[in-house]
Order: sequence, then structure tokens, then C-alpha cells
Amino acid sequence: MSKQIQVFYELEVLSGKAGELREIARKMVASNEQDEPKTLIYNVYISEDEKLLTFLETWADSSAGLFHAERFATGEFVAQVLERTGAGRLCFYGDVSDEMKSWASENGFEVEYAHRIDGFVR
Repeated sequence: MSKQIQVFYELEVLSGKAGELREIARKMVASNEQDEPKTLIYNVYISEDEKLLTFLETWADSSAGLFHAERFATGEFVAQVLERTGAGRLCFYGDVSDEMKSWASENGFEVEYAHRIDGFVR
């Protein structure tokens, strides 16, 4: 079975902040593409009504997830995103390590976890 972890992170966009979040997202994508080789997929979306910002990510494994999480938590973008968003929903799908779960909990994230039943990755 694959050790990949899929991530769904959805945040409410504060009124009038969609344009700023678009620019921040572009910078985040460029930074992660260059500096996170084990972040396999990193896509950011905004809903048509500009009320929801969604991150869809795939990490090679939990260690890649921890690397990404640490970079985000200590990097320049976390405050920029959180100042422009409200409530969120964070879901991890796959074989998430206890270390990753502890990190998320210790850093104030309420994560919904789902275990893989079956599937394939191309």
C-alpha cells in the first residue's frame, strides 16, 4: 500500500480578502514547488463565490508531511493566510504517523483522519 497522505484543508475567506489570498497562494505554491520535493501535489482553489479557500495536497509520506507542516508553521505565509481566513476544516487521508498526529494536536489543529481501504496511485 502507498504511504502517501492526501490533505484537504478548507478555510473560510474573510470578506474582501480573496484577491490577497490569491497572491499569497501563488507565492506559497512557488515556494513549496521549489523547496519541498516530497510534496507531490499542491493545489490551491477558491470557490466561485470567493468564500472558501481549499488546499489539496499529497505528501509522499508522514515525514514529508511533517517537513511541510514545520515549514508552514514557522514560515512567512502562516500569518498571512490566517489573518485573511476564518474557520477551517483539515482532513488527512492515509497512513498518518503518530508523530504527525502529535504535531498537529500540539500545534492546535483539529484534524479529521481517514484510513485508506483500497485504491491505486498512477
